Order: sequence, then structure tokens, then C-alpha cells
Amino acid sequence: MVDYIVEIKDSVFRETPLAEANFDEDGRLAFDLKADAEEWVTEQNREHTSRGQLTLHTAHPADTSDVDAYVVFQPVKGVWVPDS
Repeated sequence: MVDYIVEIKDSVFRETPLAEANFDEDGRLAFDLKADAEEWVTEQNREHTSRGQLTLHTAHPADTSDVDAYVVFQPVKGVWVPDS
């Protein structure tokens, strides 16, 4: 049963080896639990720690999408990379 939907933001595809082609066309992943999503993010971070890291952000309560969280890329130097 899928209970936790995560959307991968554009910054992830621009700044990491992850490719949009490896995901559904909407850039979303489905997990059974939030803990499973957190573990996926941790595993992905092992692949590219020198560039920065992926972070999981819970969707804002006013967010009208059906996602529970977003994965964004946070560069090593702490420079925020805005998503479109």
C-alpha cells in the first residue's frame, strides 16, 4: 500500500547523476512510509556527497498537490538552487 508520495524537484536532475528518464513522467516516487522515503534519500546521498545532498521537505499544509514531500538538492556551499 502506497501512503507517501514524493516529488523530485528540478534541482535534483540538474545537480546530481539522477536522470528524469529514470522516473515517471511526473517525477514522483511512491513509498509505503515516510521512513522509506528518508532511507531512499540517504541512499542517493551516498552517490554524490561531494556536490551536496538531497533533502526531503514535507509539503506545506497549503500545498494543493497530492504529494506528501519534495526532494530538493542542497549544494555543498549552501547556495540555494531555486526550482521552477
